[in-house]
Amino acid sequence: MIPGEDSDALYEYLNELKADLAMGDQDTLQQDQLDRKRFLEEFPRVKQELEESIKKLHALADKADKVHRDCTISNIVAKSTGAVSGVLTILGLALAPVTAGGSLGLFATGLGLGAAAAVTSVSTSIVERVSTLAAETEASHLTSTAVNEEVFEGVVRNSTAQFSSSMEKVFQAMQDIEKNVHAIKLAKGNPDLAARAKRFTTTGQVSVKGRKQVQKAFGGTALAMTKKARIEGVATAGISLLMDVAFLVKESMHLHEGAKTESAERLRQQARELEKKLEVLTRIYESLQ
Repeated sequence: MIPGEDSDALYEYLNELKADLAMGDQDTLQQDQLDRKRFLEEFPRVKQELEESIKKLHALADKADKVHRDCTISNIVAKSTGAVSGVLTILGLALAPVTAGGSLGLFATGLGLGAAAAVTSVSTSIVERVSTLAAETEASHLTSTAVNEEVFEGVVRNSTAQFSSSMEKVFQAMQDIEKNVHAIKLAKGNPDLAARAKRFTTTGQVSVKGRKQVQKAFGGTALAMTKKARIEGVATAGISLLMDVAFLVKESMHLHEGAKTESAERLRQQARELEKKLEVLTRIYESLQ
Protein backbone atom coordinates (compact mmCIF):
# COMPACT_ATOMS: atom_id res chain seq x y z
CA MET A 1 0.00 0.00 0.00
CA ILE A 2 1.21 3.52 -0.86
CA PRO A 3 2.22 5.53 2.25
CA GLY A 4 -0.25 8.29 1.33
CA GLU A 5 -3.06 5.79 1.21
CA ASP A 6 -2.09 4.52 4.71
CA SER A 7 -2.46 7.97 6.16
CA ASP A 8 -5.77 8.51 4.42
CA ALA A 9 -7.10 5.19 5.75
CA LEU A 10 -5.97 6.02 9.30
CA TYR A 11 -7.54 9.47 9.08
CA GLU A 12 -10.80 7.98 7.90
CA TYR A 13 -10.76 5.44 10.77
CA LEU A 14 -10.17 8.17 13.34
CA ASN A 15 -13.07 10.19 11.97
CA GLU A 16 -15.39 7.18 12.19
CA LEU A 17 -14.26 6.46 15.76
CA LYS A 18 -14.81 10.07 16.73
CA ALA A 19 -18.32 9.97 15.26
CA ASP A 20 -19.13 6.74 17.15
CA LEU A 21 -17.90 8.21 20.44
CA ALA A 22 -19.89 11.38 19.91
CA MET A 23 -23.04 9.36 19.24
CA GLY A 24 -22.34 7.20 22.34
CA ASP A 25 -21.88 10.28 24.51
CA GLN A 26 -25.13 11.70 23.18
CA ASP A 27 -26.99 8.43 24.01
CA THR A 28 -25.48 8.42 27.49
CA LEU A 29 -26.45 12.04 27.99
CA GLN A 30 -30.00 11.34 26.90
CA GLN A 31 -30.22 8.36 29.29
CA ASP A 32 -28.85 10.49 32.14
CA GLN A 33 -31.45 13.13 31.41
CA LEU A 34 -34.22 10.52 31.46
CA ASP A 35 -32.92 9.11 34.76
CA ARG A 36 -32.72 12.61 36.23
CA LYS A 37 -36.27 13.39 35.15
CA ARG A 38 -37.57 10.09 36.53
CA PHE A 39 -35.83 10.65 39.87
CA LEU A 40 -37.20 14.19 40.19
CA GLU A 41 -40.71 12.92 39.45
CA GLU A 42 -40.54 9.94 41.81
CA PHE A 43 -38.78 11.59 44.76
CA PRO A 44 -41.85 13.38 46.27
CA ARG A 45 -43.78 10.10 46.44
CA VAL A 46 -40.82 8.17 47.86
CA LYS A 47 -40.17 10.93 50.38
CA GLN A 48 -43.78 10.82 51.59
CA GLU A 49 -43.69 7.03 51.96
CA LEU A 50 -40.42 7.16 53.91
CA GLU A 51 -41.69 9.91 56.19
CA GLU A 52 -44.86 7.91 56.92
CA SER A 53 -42.83 4.77 57.63
CA ILE A 54 -40.51 6.68 59.97
CA LYS A 55 -43.51 8.17 61.80
CA LYS A 56 -45.15 4.74 62.15
CA LEU A 57 -41.93 3.17 63.44
CA HIS A 58 -41.62 5.83 66.14
CA ALA A 59 -45.30 5.32 67.04
CA LEU A 60 -44.77 1.55 67.28
CA ALA A 61 -41.71 2.11 69.48
CA ASP A 62 -43.67 4.40 71.80
CA LYS A 63 -46.49 1.85 71.98
CA ALA A 64 -44.03 -0.96 72.73
CA ASP A 65 -42.55 1.09 75.58
CA LYS A 66 -46.03 1.87 76.96
CA VAL A 67 -47.09 -1.80 76.86
CA HIS A 68 -43.81 -2.78 78.53
CA ARG A 69 -44.29 -0.11 81.18
CA ASP A 70 -47.88 -1.25 81.88
CA CYS A 71 -46.78 -4.88 81.99
CA THR A 72 -43.96 -3.97 84.38
CA ILE A 73 -46.50 -2.37 86.71
CA SER A 74 -48.73 -5.44 86.39
CA ASN A 75 -45.78 -7.70 87.23
CA ILE A 76 -44.95 -5.58 90.27
CA VAL A 77 -48.54 -5.94 91.47
CA ALA A 78 -48.44 -9.69 90.82
CA LYS A 79 -45.15 -10.13 92.67
CA SER A 80 -46.43 -7.97 95.54
CA THR A 81 -49.43 -10.27 95.75
CA GLY A 82 -47.07 -13.24 95.58
CA ALA A 83 -45.01 -11.77 98.42
CA VAL A 84 -48.13 -11.37 100.57
CA SER A 85 -49.05 -14.95 99.67
CA GLY A 86 -45.63 -16.09 100.88
CA VAL A 87 -46.00 -14.24 104.18
CA LEU A 88 -49.45 -15.71 104.79
CA THR A 89 -48.22 -19.20 103.90
CA ILE A 90 -45.34 -18.87 106.36
CA LEU A 91 -47.68 -17.60 109.09
CA GLY A 92 -50.19 -20.36 108.36
CA LEU A 93 -47.53 -23.05 108.72
CA ALA A 94 -45.93 -21.44 111.76
CA LEU A 95 -49.22 -20.95 113.61
CA ALA A 96 -50.60 -24.42 112.86
CA PRO A 97 -49.65 -25.78 116.32
CA VAL A 98 -51.16 -22.70 118.04
CA THR A 99 -54.45 -22.06 116.29
CA ALA A 100 -56.08 -24.51 113.95
CA GLY A 101 -58.77 -22.39 112.33
CA GLY A 102 -56.64 -19.25 112.14
CA SER A 103 -53.65 -20.98 110.59
CA LEU A 104 -55.81 -22.76 108.03
CA GLY A 105 -57.49 -19.46 107.11
CA LEU A 106 -54.12 -17.78 106.58
CA PHE A 107 -52.84 -20.74 104.60
CA ALA A 108 -55.94 -20.83 102.37
CA THR A 109 -55.75 -17.10 101.74
CA GLY A 110 -52.08 -17.44 100.88
CA LEU A 111 -52.88 -20.18 98.37
CA GLY A 112 -55.57 -18.04 96.74
CA LEU A 113 -53.32 -15.00 96.43
CA GLY A 114 -50.51 -17.16 95.08
CA ALA A 115 -52.76 -18.60 92.38
CA ALA A 116 -54.00 -15.13 91.42
CA ALA A 117 -50.44 -13.83 91.24
CA ALA A 118 -49.39 -16.73 89.02
CA VAL A 119 -52.22 -16.14 86.55
CA THR A 120 -51.57 -12.38 86.47
CA SER A 121 -47.86 -12.90 85.88
CA VAL A 122 -48.36 -15.38 83.04
CA SER A 123 -51.14 -13.34 81.42
CA THR A 124 -48.97 -10.23 81.54
CA SER A 125 -46.08 -12.09 79.96
CA ILE A 126 -48.32 -13.35 77.13
CA VAL A 127 -49.75 -9.87 76.49
CA GLU A 128 -46.28 -8.33 76.23
CA ARG A 129 -44.92 -11.06 73.97
CA VAL A 130 -47.85 -10.91 71.57
CA SER A 131 -47.79 -7.10 71.51
CA THR A 132 -44.04 -7.06 70.81
CA LEU A 133 -44.39 -9.61 68.03
CA ALA A 134 -47.26 -7.64 66.44
CA ALA A 135 -45.19 -4.43 66.50
CA GLU A 136 -42.15 -6.10 64.97
CA THR A 137 -44.32 -7.77 62.32
CA GLU A 138 -45.82 -4.42 61.30
CA ALA A 139 -42.36 -2.85 61.30
CA SER A 140 -41.08 -5.62 59.01
CA HIS A 141 -43.69 -4.61 56.42
CA LEU A 142 -42.59 -0.98 56.65
CA THR A 143 -38.92 -1.81 56.16
CA SER A 144 -39.47 -4.72 53.74
CA THR A 145 -37.83 -7.31 55.99
CA ALA A 146 -39.01 -10.88 56.32
CA VAL A 147 -40.77 -12.05 59.46
CA ASN A 148 -39.50 -15.26 60.97
CA GLU A 149 -42.59 -17.47 61.18
CA GLU A 150 -40.80 -19.85 63.51
CA VAL A 151 -40.47 -17.04 66.07
CA PHE A 152 -44.22 -16.39 65.89
CA GLU A 153 -45.05 -20.08 66.24
CA GLY A 154 -42.63 -20.35 69.16
CA VAL A 155 -44.27 -17.45 70.98
CA VAL A 156 -47.73 -18.94 70.54
CA ARG A 157 -46.56 -22.41 71.59
CA ASN A 158 -44.71 -21.17 74.69
CA SER A 159 -47.55 -18.86 75.68
CA THR A 160 -50.08 -21.69 75.41
CA ALA A 161 -47.88 -23.99 77.50
CA GLN A 162 -47.34 -21.32 80.15
CA PHE A 163 -51.03 -20.49 80.39
CA SER A 164 -51.96 -24.17 80.65
CA SER A 165 -49.39 -24.63 83.41
CA SER A 166 -50.69 -21.62 85.34
CA MET A 167 -54.28 -22.85 85.04
CA GLU A 168 -53.21 -26.24 86.41
CA LYS A 169 -51.69 -24.41 89.39
CA VAL A 170 -54.91 -22.46 89.85
CA PHE A 171 -56.97 -25.66 89.74
CA GLN A 172 -54.66 -27.29 92.28
CA ALA A 173 -54.81 -24.19 94.49
CA MET A 174 -58.62 -24.22 94.37
CA GLN A 175 -58.63 -27.85 95.48
CA ASP A 176 -56.23 -27.04 98.33
CA ILE A 177 -58.36 -24.06 99.38
CA GLU A 178 -61.42 -26.28 99.44
CA LYS A 179 -59.56 -28.75 101.65
CA ASN A 180 -58.55 -25.97 104.06
CA VAL A 181 -62.08 -24.55 104.22
CA HIS A 182 -63.42 -28.02 104.97
CA ALA A 183 -60.69 -28.50 107.60
CA ILE A 184 -61.61 -25.18 109.28
CA LYS A 185 -65.24 -26.26 109.62
CA LEU A 186 -64.18 -29.68 110.89
CA ALA A 187 -61.77 -28.22 113.45
CA LYS A 188 -64.44 -25.88 114.81
CA GLY A 189 -66.97 -28.67 115.05
CA ASN A 190 -64.58 -31.22 116.62
CA PRO A 191 -62.24 -29.59 119.20
CA ASP A 192 -60.80 -32.95 120.32
CA LEU A 193 -59.75 -33.81 116.76
CA ALA A 194 -58.25 -30.33 116.35
CA ALA A 195 -56.27 -30.76 119.58
CA ARG A 196 -55.02 -34.14 118.37
CA ALA A 197 -53.91 -32.50 115.10
CA LYS A 198 -51.98 -29.84 117.05
CA ARG A 199 -50.11 -32.52 118.99
CA PHE A 200 -49.33 -34.29 115.74
CA THR A 201 -47.89 -31.15 114.13
CA THR A 202 -45.76 -30.25 117.17
CA THR A 203 -44.52 -33.47 118.77
CA GLY A 204 -45.94 -36.21 116.58
CA GLN A 205 -46.82 -38.06 119.79
CA VAL A 206 -50.21 -39.44 118.87
CA SER A 207 -51.42 -42.98 118.51
CA VAL A 208 -51.46 -44.72 115.16
CA LYS A 209 -55.24 -44.50 115.19
CA GLY A 210 -55.09 -40.80 116.03
CA ARG A 211 -52.58 -40.20 113.25
CA LYS A 212 -54.86 -41.90 110.74
CA GLN A 213 -57.78 -39.81 111.94
CA VAL A 214 -55.76 -36.59 111.55
CA GLN A 215 -54.55 -37.56 108.09
CA LYS A 216 -58.05 -38.47 106.97
CA ALA A 217 -59.62 -35.33 108.37
CA PHE A 218 -56.95 -32.74 107.58
CA GLY A 219 -54.96 -34.34 104.73
CA GLY A 220 -53.46 -31.73 102.40
CA THR A 221 -53.50 -28.99 105.05
CA ALA A 222 -51.01 -27.64 107.60
CA LEU A 223 -52.74 -29.62 110.40
CA ALA A 224 -51.69 -32.89 108.78
CA MET A 225 -48.03 -31.95 108.38
CA THR A 226 -45.25 -33.08 110.68
CA LYS A 227 -42.96 -30.55 112.31
CA LYS A 228 -40.21 -31.35 109.80
CA ALA A 229 -42.57 -30.94 106.86
CA ARG A 230 -43.77 -27.58 108.21
CA ILE A 231 -40.19 -26.35 108.62
CA GLU A 232 -39.42 -27.39 105.05
CA GLY A 233 -42.58 -25.63 103.87
CA VAL A 234 -41.61 -22.45 105.70
CA ALA A 235 -38.12 -22.60 104.16
CA THR A 236 -39.52 -23.04 100.65
CA ALA A 237 -42.01 -20.22 101.14
CA GLY A 238 -39.20 -18.06 102.54
CA ILE A 239 -37.01 -18.59 99.48
CA SER A 240 -39.94 -17.78 97.21
CA LEU A 241 -40.62 -14.64 99.26
CA LEU A 242 -37.00 -13.50 98.93
CA MET A 243 -37.12 -14.03 95.16
CA ASP A 244 -40.34 -12.00 94.94
CA VAL A 245 -38.81 -9.17 96.96
CA ALA A 246 -35.67 -9.18 94.78
CA PHE A 247 -37.85 -9.06 91.66
CA LEU A 248 -39.85 -6.18 93.13
CA VAL A 249 -36.69 -4.18 93.79
CA LYS A 250 -35.34 -4.85 90.29
CA GLU A 251 -38.60 -4.04 88.49
CA SER A 252 -39.21 -0.94 90.61
CA MET A 253 -35.78 0.40 89.63
CA HIS A 254 -36.46 -0.48 85.98
CA LEU A 255 -39.78 1.38 86.15
CA HIS A 256 -38.12 4.39 87.82
CA GLU A 257 -35.57 4.50 84.98
CA GLY A 258 -38.33 4.70 82.37
CA ALA A 259 -38.96 1.02 81.65
CA LYS A 260 -37.56 1.10 78.12
CA THR A 261 -37.65 -2.11 76.11
CA GLU A 262 -35.13 -3.55 73.65
CA SER A 263 -37.86 -4.09 71.07
CA ALA A 264 -38.69 -0.36 71.07
CA GLU A 265 -35.01 0.49 70.65
CA ARG A 266 -34.79 -1.82 67.62
CA LEU A 267 -37.80 -0.07 66.09
CA ARG A 268 -36.22 3.34 66.67
CA GLN A 269 -32.98 2.10 65.11
CA GLN A 270 -34.91 1.07 62.00
CA ALA A 271 -36.47 4.54 61.92
CA ARG A 272 -33.01 6.14 62.15
CA GLU A 273 -31.78 4.04 59.24
CA LEU A 274 -34.72 5.18 57.10
CA GLU A 275 -34.02 8.78 58.12
CA LYS A 276 -30.42 8.45 56.89
CA LYS A 277 -31.65 7.09 53.53
CA LEU A 278 -34.09 9.97 53.24
CA GLU A 279 -31.32 12.50 53.94
CA VAL A 280 -29.16 11.04 51.16
CA LEU A 281 -32.05 11.06 48.68
CA THR A 282 -32.94 14.63 49.64
CA ARG A 283 -29.39 15.85 48.99
CA ILE A 284 -29.41 14.16 45.58
CA TYR A 285 -32.79 15.71 44.78
CA GLU A 286 -31.59 19.19 45.72
CA SER A 287 -28.41 18.83 43.65
CA LEU A 288 -30.38 17.81 40.53
CA GLN A 289 -32.82 20.72 40.63
